[in-house]
Amino acid sequence: MAAEMEPIGRNDTLADTAYGRLRSALMSGSFRPGDTLSIRQLAGMLGISATPARDAISRVLWEHGLENGPHRTIVVPVLTRDELRKIYDLREALEGLATALAAARFTPDDLQQLETAQATHLASVEEHDYRAALAANEAFHFAIYSASDNAMLIEMIRGLWLKLGPSLNLLYPTYDRSRLGISHHEEIVDAMRGGDPDAARAAIIADLNDGWRELSRAL
Repeated sequence: MAAEMEPIGRNDTLADTAYGRLRSALMSGSFRPGDTLSIRQLAGMLGISATPARDAISRVLWEHGLENGPHRTIVVPVLTRDELRKIYDLREALEGLATALAAARFTPDDLQQLETAQATHLASVEEHDYRAALAANEAFHFAIYSASDNAMLIEMIRGLWLKLGPSLNLLYPTYDRSRLGISHHEEIVDAMRGGDPDAARAAIIADLNDGWRELSRAL
């Protein structure tokens, strides 16, 4: 699965935009565990010079979304089972809280955005387009968390997804066949539609727990 990122327009602040694009690509699973990345490759993907590409990689290295490999290579981390378990423990606490907060203030516009992300996710799974499915899955989750009205909480969750995103590739195609992700998403949508924080938190945690079990098997 070759990573794809949209080139940066010349009027953008290149270093910050490159960092944001790289971070988003890692979070959404555009890269797989063990993939290598160079400054030249990132610069070519984004249509920019080496300097902002180098800055973007350095910032993500600092956040542990990438790591230094042998012979001066940059590598997408391959997480251990123990590291994944710790990430999922934190996801359950933080994403469960964000979901409960969001359920109490979810608007019709928020619900429409969530339903659109779910429809895109379902269509992508049906078409076995796993890159699109991962991107839609991220959009689904953050459509919820962004409604929590807690910027610090959202940024903490993004930090976990930065580390986890590439490993979510390991869910497919097994997760496709089980349909677990789709059924849990439907439960989450129902809970958000009903404005029920407890049901929404329970549904998101069930989704996370099943994701963890599938990932642990894949490892």
